[in-house]
Amino acid sequence: MKKNKTIANALLEGKHRLQLAGKDNYAFEAELLLMEVCQISRVQLFTHGEKMILPEEEARYNDYLNQRESNRPLQYILGQCEFMGLPFSVGEGVLIPRGDTELLVETVLSMSKENNIQQVIDLGTGSGCIPICLAHYGKMNCLGVDISPKALSFARKNAEKNQAVVEWLESDLFDKVPPSWKGSFDAIISNPPYIAKAEIGTLMPEVRDFEPKNALDGGEDGLAFYQRIIKDSRHWLKNGGWLFFEIGYDQGKALLSMMMVAGFSQCTLRKDLAGLDRVVFGKLKENIDEV
Repeated sequence: MKKNKTIANALLEGKHRLQLAGKDNYAFEAELLLMEVCQISRVQLFTHGEKMILPEEEARYNDYLNQRESNRPLQYILGQCEFMGLPFSVGEGVLIPRGDTELLVETVLSMSKENNIQQVIDLGTGSGCIPICLAHYGKMNCLGVDISPKALSFARKNAEKNQAVVEWLESDLFDKVPPSWKGSFDAIISNPPYIAKAEIGTLMPEVRDFEPKNALDGGEDGLAFYQRIIKDSRHWLKNGGWLFFEIGYDQGKALLSMMMVAGFSQCTLRKDLAGLDRVVFGKLKENIDEV
């Protein structure tokens, strides 16, 4: 008869398998997966190492390890992740929120009081992490827009989970936003697809093979969505409204130029902790002539 594994033995095996699979955070990932399977805390993981795990728990843990060895993202296996201290459900069909995007949200929050930013629209909302955090931490009135019904289903679930009041709209950027809302937004925010088409194949397999392509592919030069949003933004912003973007690590100069040409002032580039371009924002000049 096969003897059940202890928590300690299962954890050791999991770490070994993920290390052999080349996962940089193999120990941490093995721990999270086992904690989920056994429904125990991190403290219990190490203080109850001698406890036997049930056969069904072992089978489930083995399945999770198989998935991770096949490069399925850890967040999809667990069905959740954390963003700005809040829990978010994720799965196939929705981009996994990343820590880099927290700088975008933090930037909007830091600018909100001084510039009276209250009515905002988030284009390409995905999991809804941006408007949900702005509603939660900044008490803003937010509209989240995405072309994907599946992404919006996650966004609605996440808003309910975090008790955030956000409106949702299925639309290709501004296409289905009611015309009556033109000129009503204090800020437009977007973390659009910004990977150049030719670079998609070079991404990590977790991203390339599992996350939605339409949330990654930014066209030939990675700037296609920025161009569309910048072009239309002046019709939807109030005079003096703000435009905030998350950008790729080498796109700062191009975005600053595009925004200034389009009539934005106070254009600013913020870098992340690694010193890479990450956020660009600017203010629409008041009474700007049509371009």
